[in-house]
Amino acid sequence: MIFINGHQVVLDEGERLEPWTTYDRVVWLAMDFIKRCPVEPRNQLPWYLQYSCFWTDPLRPTLWPDNPAGKFAWAVTTLLAYYPYSGDSALIEIVRTMLDRLIEQHTPTHYAWAGVPYASAHPGTGVYFGARADGEYATESDKVAQAARAYIDFYEMTGETRYLEAGRHCADVLANKMRAGDAAHSPWPFRVDVRDDTVVEEYTGDVIQMVRLFGELIRLGDTRYRAPYDAAWQWLCDFPLQNNIWKGYFEDIRLDPANANRDQLAPLETARYLLDHPELGPGWRESVPRLIEWVQSELGASPFFTAVPIHEQKFCYHVMGSHTARYASLCARWAAVSGNPAYAERARRSLNWATYMANEDGTVHVGIDLPDYYNQCWFTDGYFDYVPHFIASMAALPELAPNDSDHLLTSSSVVQDIRYKPYHIRYRVFDETGSQLLKLTFEPRQVLCGDKPLPRVQGPINGPAWSFDRGPRVLRICHTGREVEIRG
Repeated sequence: MIFINGHQVVLDEGERLEPWTTYDRVVWLAMDFIKRCPVEPRNQLPWYLQYSCFWTDPLRPTLWPDNPAGKFAWAVTTLLAYYPYSGDSALIEIVRTMLDRLIEQHTPTHYAWAGVPYASAHPGTGVYFGARADGEYATESDKVAQAARAYIDFYEMTGETRYLEAGRHCADVLANKMRAGDAAHSPWPFRVDVRDDTVVEEYTGDVIQMVRLFGELIRLGDTRYRAPYDAAWQWLCDFPLQNNIWKGYFEDIRLDPANANRDQLAPLETARYLLDHPELGPGWRESVPRLIEWVQSELGASPFFTAVPIHEQKFCYHVMGSHTARYASLCARWAAVSGNPAYAERARRSLNWATYMANEDGTVHVGIDLPDYYNQCWFTDGYFDYVPHFIASMAALPELAPNDSDHLLTSSSVVQDIRYKPYHIRYRVFDETGSQLLKLTFEPRQVLCGDKPLPRVQGPINGPAWSFDRGPRVLRICHTGREVEIRG
């Protein structure tokens, strides 16, 4: 018998790796642990507010630098996928505590980088002002952007403008700090001393965070960010998308002035953005599979019963569940867009491997490598940068989603409220127009937007309408109006 993290390996008749449990159960186990996360007796703070990771044998915090900005931003990413999928509102208030604490500890107003979040922190304190590789009183520009976009997303969920204001302020700082980039210098330095603007490390390939931030503010009607958006996107097209120098995301990695490291997060999240924004031009059809193949070539491990695990990066060369799940989610998206079944097969097998990180007690191992990675759980790699990739994969390939429960798998607009009842679903979204995809246990007889029935159509939807595919039990809705009701 063969085991991964204590789970006996399951194979199909073709000796291809199967999951040890369902994807839905992996999501539930991980989120249930977050809801009952241990609290530090010394300060009564839950671990996710002050630690990046913890040990499982025995269960105790790990004294490793915290990563508040990126961790909390990924928590928002998880919330935006998990809440519509589950209808479980508990995570909303958990995320609120994270963002409120991050905002409270933004840099002082007299600093050169004023009013922005710190990327790292000393563990076990719940106080954020930098640590380890970044250095104290240093932050990372891409985390400023990632957290700022999370603030805006949370505003879209809750309607609370203070989060929009926090995100817009960070965007203003980034717009003012932008510089001309080249092959060795990104448009913002990766690491910077927030007190006096001293550059700690010059280069990051993770500029897609700034593009996502500026792009959403433009979508909300603020055209002031058009110039920095265009310049940031052009730099990505001119340099990383050409030379594959994808490095500069992880807060605890040593300084890399020679730009020798490579990681998978920036190229795969850039591929995701391209899939979300085909209006950027026809080049995305070549760039997306090329980025997926580059990650597999540079950071893919040898296949394990046909499943390809993904190493985090060159400077921390360990296969990990979250990054393997991210890779799987991009393979799934590309399979759905391209119709190429080989990518769907890749997605399934890599996602299957990632399930073996999750345990019955809700702990999620970061990886498999001895002595540390089988016994360590990260709030990013085991939860907030892990769970959303399962839901994204199910959204791209609905056959991966459960057959015995109802789920909203993806929405073009942030879902603010959703209520599941037998044969009846109601939800409200942020935008007046939008589209959603659901997998149901029942066949709808009527879909309403507001109090007006939408027409049912066969085939592609053009304009407000809905369609239902009885085979996979997939409901697609396009609407004009924020309130949607599905009656079975």
